[in-house]
Amino acid sequence: MPQLTWIGKDKVKNHHHDVPFHLLEKQYDFKANSDKPENSKNNMLIQGDNLLALKSLLPKYEGKINCIYIDPPYNTGNEKWVYNDNVNDPRIKKWLGEVVGKEGEDLSRHDKWLCMMYPRLKLLHRLLADDGVIIIHIDENEYTNLHSILIEIFGKTNDLGTIIWDKRNPKGDSQKISYQHESIVLFGKNQFHTTHKLKRLKKNAPAMLKKAKMLFKKIGKKQYPENLKKVVKEYNLSTEILEQNKLIADLEWVNQEYQDWLKKQDFSNGEKAYKFIDENGDIFQTVSMAWPNKEKAPDEYFIPLIHPVTKKECPIPEKGWRYPLVTMEKMLKNNEIIFGADEVTQPRSKYLLKENLYENTPSILAFGGSDDKFQKEIGIHFENPKPNEFSTELLSSFLKPNSIVLDSFMGSGTTAHAVLNLNAKDGGNRQFIGIEMMDYAENITAERIRRVINGYGSKAETQKGTGGGFSFYTIGETLFDSDGNLNNQADLISIREYIAHSEKLETVFDNHTSGYFLGLNYQTAYIFYYESDQITTLSLDFLRSLNADFMAEKPQDFVIYADKCTLTDEQLAQFKIRFKRIPRDISKL
Repeated sequence: MPQLTWIGKDKVKNHHHDVPFHLLEKQYDFKANSDKPENSKNNMLIQGDNLLALKSLLPKYEGKINCIYIDPPYNTGNEKWVYNDNVNDPRIKKWLGEVVGKEGEDLSRHDKWLCMMYPRLKLLHRLLADDGVIIIHIDENEYTNLHSILIEIFGKTNDLGTIIWDKRNPKGDSQKISYQHESIVLFGKNQFHTTHKLKRLKKNAPAMLKKAKMLFKKIGKKQYPENLKKVVKEYNLSTEILEQNKLIADLEWVNQEYQDWLKKQDFSNGEKAYKFIDENGDIFQTVSMAWPNKEKAPDEYFIPLIHPVTKKECPIPEKGWRYPLVTMEKMLKNNEIIFGADEVTQPRSKYLLKENLYENTPSILAFGGSDDKFQKEIGIHFENPKPNEFSTELLSSFLKPNSIVLDSFMGSGTTAHAVLNLNAKDGGNRQFIGIEMMDYAENITAERIRRVINGYGSKAETQKGTGGGFSFYTIGETLFDSDGNLNNQADLISIREYIAHSEKLETVFDNHTSGYFLGLNYQTAYIFYYESDQITTLSLDFLRSLNADFMAEKPQDFVIYADKCTLTDEQLAQFKIRFKRIPRDISKL
């Protein structure tokens, strides 16, 4: 398959391997006030270069992020983003620190953007779970380039499609076609696992179910015409007029009231098709049972249905029924076939709304709102943020109640807001991880999240707040110093976490209970013999000091890290030990 080329590609293709591993330093924790609702508290906001931050997340989150939702620079020439990746290439080094300019003024604009995006997408690919999805907002400036490198990194078969976001507001400064849409590109990590996620809850299904339930409860009770009730109240008339015009609600009345209400709603045609309520109070629509293919159905698909009242045969579709006789008999038994008033009408099948609450995610989404009012209410300003309402609705299609969501271009914090909203709505425990390199990470991004958690504005639903919490991190020192040695200022937990991840250990031990034991991979025990202030030596004395009683089964062999080893090759073989020297044999992520 053809691949995109650009200046510097040969150097950035593997640059993510060269990015030094940095520790994340927690600056503070923020938790909701005690009177706020329960919500996820193990969220993260990281201030710093997202390339460094993404690398730092690998030990704990590689293959565990369920959804990546990003809004990278669109590269319009007006965003004033700066290329700062320290790639060892003279063509690229001259870009460092320069603001990326407009087309015509900056002939390398697209090269810079691709060089910036490629290593980040490589790390995002590693972080994404097998059943995860990456969702990227972009406009016409870089859509083609983005799509090309996503195919290269994620694979053509994992292209889940592109959603057109109709913003209902054409760009006023365009000299060509005036775009009023942006693109939302979706790729999976493994298409087989992600296809089930391309469904969304019918937007108005909850309101429809609620209305039907309310009306169905009125069966057998007195009902009065709404317009007459208003007249009696307005003119203070006798209630005897109401009694004279009362009726007892039945299923026919319920259906009429429901259909009158449905006609007034701004729902999709697909939702409005569910316009009937059955004897169980369930909403349904009727669907043709005709054979869908061009050729006629087999003979067994032409057996007539008998009308339950007239006992006469109903008309058979020209090409036969959609279902065989055995299925039709089962549907009749379950009252899933709807007959007309007599045998003249062709029977149709019943589709219950409660069994069809989800629909395919459409390729066009229309939303023209903004967050201007919200920003004014909380007293912050951010240029062109994604509307929170739109992002919340979009993410709801892809997130399970315990999903981990990563946004490496966090901006004003819309993704965090959406995640907290969804948790507050359904009691979920979704977690967000946000990365923002700019100085406003604290006074805009973090401040917005704090306001959302504890409440804001004049409306009761926003004053209540979502509850929850987050931890604020910055990019710390590198795990390895300039000589390649472990940084003796690094905390032991982070070092052990890094080593365990590099060895892909299935079981990791708590250092407080297991001393130097790091973890297990099948029946191989890993031992990390490290002290920040002294040289460690793998010796017979050290082996005698080990106590593996806490392990359920005795290991069959060992991998032991240390600075030095005094055991002979024969002793290593005798005790089934593979020695790894610190730092030489520590794998680089």
